[in-house]
Amino acid sequence: MKTVLRALQPTGPIVARLRGLIGDRVTVADDEAALIAAIPDAELLLISDNLYTAELARCLRVQGPNLRWMQLLSSGYDAVARHGLPPGVILTNAGDAYAPTVATHAIALLLGINRQLPTFLAAQARGHWQRGLGARNAVPFKSTAAVIGFGAIGSEIGRLLRSLGARVIAVTRSGRIHPHADEAAPVGALEAILPRVDAVVIALAASEDSRHLIGASELALMKPTAFLVNIARGYVVDNFALADALRQGVIAGAGLDVTEPEPLPPEHPLWTAPNLIITPHMAGSGGMVVAERLAEIIGDNLARRLKGEPLLHQIAL
Repeated sequence: MKTVLRALQPTGPIVARLRGLIGDRVTVADDEAALIAAIPDAELLLISDNLYTAELARCLRVQGPNLRWMQLLSSGYDAVARHGLPPGVILTNAGDAYAPTVATHAIALLLGINRQLPTFLAAQARGHWQRGLGARNAVPFKSTAAVIGFGAIGSEIGRLLRSLGARVIAVTRSGRIHPHADEAAPVGALEAILPRVDAVVIALAASEDSRHLIGASELALMKPTAFLVNIARGYVVDNFALADALRQGVIAGAGLDVTEPEPLPPEHPLWTAPNLIITPHMAGSGGMVVAERLAEIIGDNLARRLKGEPLLHQIAL
């Protein structure tokens, strides 16, 4: 199977796994021009969603008659959904490859705002030994956290939260209970859940249906001591409403790995909001850990394809 790989992250383990299965029929494209040049022969394309452009989608339709399968090196598939795929091409994503790194990042954001690290880091930059804030510090122990979205990443967040002594509510479309949650509720019950919890962690899969799921009215339902973390998509939270809520003390703090838009403009009010940590959409960065997990998932799927078995982690657009 002629395979083309285009990625920005480390790919050594992925290439090694591919070559162990299909030999030298692997082309690593260093840029989009090299990728487009390799399209006519490609039967399998491995690519991250953020590298899937409108021009590439057009070239696949016009110049990629042999393409049968596209394996994403990402969990999200926003760009593929936006630009489309040629008819008959199977799409699979990275499954749970990123779950440990994204979940760890979510917990890091939560702990950072629990412990008011933005305030202390600002004091450190001024050379100021700032005491007197200890009463406002929090910990997950004996708290209640709602994790909105309980797929591979959300359930791992739930597991980590419970290991820190938190009670976890899994908020999902179905409302079904999960082994890593203490209780479950449907998204439709969110208004009843928000006043109860000490933290909200958003881990929803990408969907325009969730745009501004958390806005001014939802933030107002939360405790003034509660925290919000978003590692899903920036548009799930009304960022202007969040900035206002932080300034007015409606909630105690927030951690964002995603914003709307990205990158966040320098003049956006979030940059100066209190007790807020912003990271530049890099929760999935995990070095060789992620590369090795991706290699395992991709290798297993390729072995299935070669044996004529159904592929795992298929996405229906």
